[in-house]
Amino acid sequence: MNVYKTRDNATLPEYATIGSACFDIKACLTVGERVRSYTPFNKEVDVIVKKNGLAITPGTRVLIPTGLIFDIPVNHVMEMYIRSSVATKMGLTLVNSVGIIDSDYVDETHIIVHNMSDTIVIVNHGDRLAQCKLSKIEQTVLTQRKTAPKQKTDRKGGIGSTGA
Repeated sequence: MNVYKTRDNATLPEYATIGSACFDIKACLTVGERVRSYTPFNKEVDVIVKKNGLAITPGTRVLIPTGLIFDIPVNHVMEMYIRSSVATKMGLTLVNSVGIIDSDYVDETHIIVHNMSDTIVIVNHGDRLAQCKLSKIEQTVLTQRKTAPKQKTDRKGGIGSTGA
């Protein structure tokens, strides 16, 4: 897959080890840059990147730039996940749990994080925040039915009915 750098200070993604299932994506930040974010009350505000990094207050959602545009092949999708160490140690998660980047998206990719902790989290340029993988897709033909589907197994009930 081809990758285009929109900024000179962007870092190309790479696999951390030979056994890595996903490649790592890093924050691409410049001191003085305004980064779009949303408060817990859904108010859009800009956060300024300072010398000591980007401060993300509790409950805030931030679009962290990567400086990268991915040339995702047709019939593929790029899936983005938060790195487990970032979720555990920093309290950051992806806003939508799994980021889905379609093959026809040709703008800069952002890591959209939510600070779920009760403290300010500092993100610095070059921090490995997310990991991505390329997956082949097959679009499904969706057809409306006139009747509800019939039971296919011995399952009884709805949510949680398999004993989970």
